[in-house]
Amino acid sequence: MKYLCVFSLCLLLSACIGAGVNSPVESKAQGMFPAMTGIDLQGSEQLLPDAFEGEKNLVTIGFQREDQAEIDTWISYAEELEAADEDFRFYEVPLIYEINPAYRWWINNGMRSGIPSDEARTRTITVYTDREKFFEIMDMSPDRIYTLLLDNNGKILWRGEGVLTEAHKAALKKFI
Repeated sequence: MKYLCVFSLCLLLSACIGAGVNSPVESKAQGMFPAMTGIDLQGSEQLLPDAFEGEKNLVTIGFQREDQAEIDTWISYAEELEAADEDFRFYEVPLIYEINPAYRWWINNGMRSGIPSDEARTRTITVYTDREKFFEIMDMSPDRIYTLLLDNNGKILWRGEGVLTEAHKAALKKFI
């Protein structure tokens, strides 16, 4: 029985990802996405904005667990855009306060367990950083989600707030 418990624990832990790091947030320049380090839900460290692989990258940023419902309004539309344009990519970036490794590990693996799709796990990059500095650099607040369209250098081409609307779709079409 003891060996079965040890084997089960090893099997469970082998499905987990690491804690990631607490990342500094560094302003590159006005109108640019700041430099930060995150971890995708496959367990790979990602340097932002360099990890955004498209010529055009739609990035939703949320700050609280409750934001996921608003972020979800963007997913189907973003997937349609991705299917129609090989140079377009979609990413979700949960931006969380700096916390200790045990909590980061717990949050990362909790999110991972709630997302069965490998594609969604790859496009979800969690960043643990100084949120107040991020809010200042990006002129954002924690009470809403933001969606940004970035070029392949991290330049912000378009910015929206909140759930996806027809007005957002119309505005985005000008840039895509």
